[in-house]
Amino acid sequence: MMKVEIPWKYITTDNKPRVFFTGDSTVKNADKEEDGMWGWASQAATVFDTTKVTLINAARAGRSTRTFIKEGLWEKVYNSLQPGDFVTIQFGHNDICPITDAKARGVIPGAKDTLHVYRLDNGTYEVVYSFGWYLKKMIDDVREKGATPILVSLTPRNEWPGGKIERRDGSYGKWYREVVKETGVEFIDMHNISADFLDKKFAKKRLSDDKEKAKAEVAQIKEKAGLYFKKDHTHASKLGAQMNAQSFAKGLRANGSELAKYLKKKK
Repeated sequence: MMKVEIPWKYITTDNKPRVFFTGDSTVKNADKEEDGMWGWASQAATVFDTTKVTLINAARAGRSTRTFIKEGLWEKVYNSLQPGDFVTIQFGHNDICPITDAKARGVIPGAKDTLHVYRLDNGTYEVVYSFGWYLKKMIDDVREKGATPILVSLTPRNEWPGGKIERRDGSYGKWYREVVKETGVEFIDMHNISADFLDKKFAKKRLSDDKEKAKAEVAQIKEKAGLYFKKDHTHASKLGAQMNAQSFAKGLRANGSELAKYLKKKK
């Protein structure tokens, strides 16, 4: 199989179904140094049978739903889609950033369709939409082309309040589910599948009543869990990327997803 990239389209020369992965650095990072930072889609071949399906990692580090669309990255995926393809949509880590600063990545929080005209710090104006609006646009675009969208919740961070891994179910988790309810899109809750795995390995049922000891216990948990992270609390190590890929596969199987039939058989 030969994959050719031109500015406006991905072209493949085989007849296999294709999976396009979209998102930020947690999906695609440098993906080359053994001890560096890795996006989980770089490890998708560890769970998929690549003799049956073609994997295309179209994600880009540092992007939000807003910038992925604004920079034309989404258009390239859209122009490439054919009936029978699959597209994973996973954003959130950068959508929480400021709306008007130099990077202009932030979006309006929430799933409800809303917009506002903002004056950016560089003096220009931009119409910015809600997190849910951008997700729904992507979902609609994929369906328009006869392909299958799959919404994926954001990866968990190496933060352990109270001795258990941080869960962002009251914000992004809530908004994902509201979009799912409205659109009926297939949903893989990678956030909680991976968090369950990490909690099982590292969580502490009860921290010390002594504040300083409790703080030290949390620091120890973060250090141990750091095997699955690299550089900071967000980005994954290669092991962490493989864990998230396994979480994706687990979610597909649990859903009885059409995409699950292209996974490698469990040994």
